[in-house]
Amino acid sequence: MAEQVQLKKARLVDMILYGFGGIGANIPFIFMGAYLSFFYTDIFGLAPAIVSALMLGSKIVDAVIDPFIGALADRVVTKFGKFRPFVMFGAPVMGLSIFMVFSTPDLDPNAKVLYACAAYIFYVVASSFVVIPNNSIANLMSADPKQRATVQTFKQGMAAIPQFMSAMALPLVDLLGGGTAGWSNYGIVMGIATCVVFWICTMGSKNYDTYELAREETTGDKSERKSAGDVVRDIAKTFKNKEMLLLIGAFCTEMTCFTLQNTMNMYYFTYVLGHKDWVATVSSVGVIVGIIGTITVPFFTRVWGKKRSFQVFVALTILPNLLMLFVPSPELALITVAMSSYSFTSRIVIVFAWSMIPDVVDYGEYTTGVRSNGLTQASVQLMNQLGQALGGSIPVMIIGALGYVANQAQTPEVLGAIVALRWGVPCVFNLISFIFIRFYGLTDERAAEIGAKLQERRIEARSE
Repeated sequence: MAEQVQLKKARLVDMILYGFGGIGANIPFIFMGAYLSFFYTDIFGLAPAIVSALMLGSKIVDAVIDPFIGALADRVVTKFGKFRPFVMFGAPVMGLSIFMVFSTPDLDPNAKVLYACAAYIFYVVASSFVVIPNNSIANLMSADPKQRATVQTFKQGMAAIPQFMSAMALPLVDLLGGGTAGWSNYGIVMGIATCVVFWICTMGSKNYDTYELAREETTGDKSERKSAGDVVRDIAKTFKNKEMLLLIGAFCTEMTCFTLQNTMNMYYFTYVLGHKDWVATVSSVGVIVGIIGTITVPFFTRVWGKKRSFQVFVALTILPNLLMLFVPSPELALITVAMSSYSFTSRIVIVFAWSMIPDVVDYGEYTTGVRSNGLTQASVQLMNQLGQALGGSIPVMIIGALGYVANQAQTPEVLGAIVALRWGVPCVFNLISFIFIRFYGLTDERAAEIGAKLQERRIEARSE
């Protein structure tokens, strides 16, 4: 069937331009995952318990707003297309929200807590209004399961730029004034950069997210007004998609692992090793190795397919973490090798995860008749945000309960917890991800067959 129907493919130049969205989404995401908890406790002066509560509490907002954004995006039809308007007009607002998160106004302790909560929740909402629709565009660009991996290779490959920005953050903060002023100025840089690259991204998607395709993608006929009950039933159908549930479960566990390690990095290098100056070097090498991993994705797609490749590389991510768990005082070279090995395998895993999303969207439409593109992306975004919240809040809560005090020598209990959280606990989450994908049923061949059948359905519908 897949050979009988010509599956739509994206142009190379458009995939490159769309890849800039990977920069926009990851500038704040990677930086906050690596530094936000440390910023709030050691720079802004919030208690660890408050930081943990803020991270987890923001997910209540996400749980409400993300499905709403996804359902709304699935039903919007404008002259700019379905998803592009959210990106075009939401990018400046998202940029402003990033600046506000890292602003450090001179306030009393209670006002600081209120400001941090308001700024971070504003960022969570603003980013969802941009990132969910932008990620949904990838599902429109190509119907070929193997090329979908290539689309995500460009998108995730571009994420290397935010990773370099994050790796060099501490020297750049010092260059921009140091202290609270340096962090605020770096927030301005990140906000402007995020807005600009999202605008570039929309240039690559304008040939795919058009008014005509938006009408075709929209659930139901535009002339039919859907009641609130109809929308709820569509959402319920979306969550009957077993493959989607398994995939978003893997997203959540992988993001929890990723954020947990990034959150603990600053505490590990600062308090366990006493070498905060190593962060830039180790992180920069890891980014370069991660880029190499990202560009190998099309090769492994051809050799093993997406599902098997995911399983192989998520299993390999466990090895360097286990090794470092049993090395009490590692040297710079060993840490660099271990973290770079993890960066190589984990980048491959995340690219494959993103490339599977269009497949589960097709599967949902094939089995239920409802194409929930935006809602599926909203579910992924929610799981990413939940993973980021868990990975950023729980470790800070644990070390806070054990007696962590910012900018002071830590107790043996706190130091032991930092080591276990940085190297040991992530292995558990990687193992859970492996189990989720073990039961995931969409091979590349099955996805291609479903895509071809859906295309035949659309051709028949247009001819009626």
